[in-house]
Amino acid sequence: MVLITVHDDKCTGCGSCVDACQNDVLELKDGICFPARMSLCKYCVDCVRSCKFNAIKVFI
Repeated sequence: MVLITVHDDKCTGCGSCVDACQNDVLELKDGICFPARMSLCKYCVDCVRSCKFNAIKVFI
């Protein structure tokens, strides 16, 4: 099972991770990245690579 965590204190809500996710897993909610559809995650970690603020972690 994969788990995506977002550090609210680091996330700026820029949306780069949402744009980078090819599987539509992430969305912005109240200005913070949120893993809304975990079942669609393919573990590519594009979201992690796109985040300049180190706010996203993926655990497999």
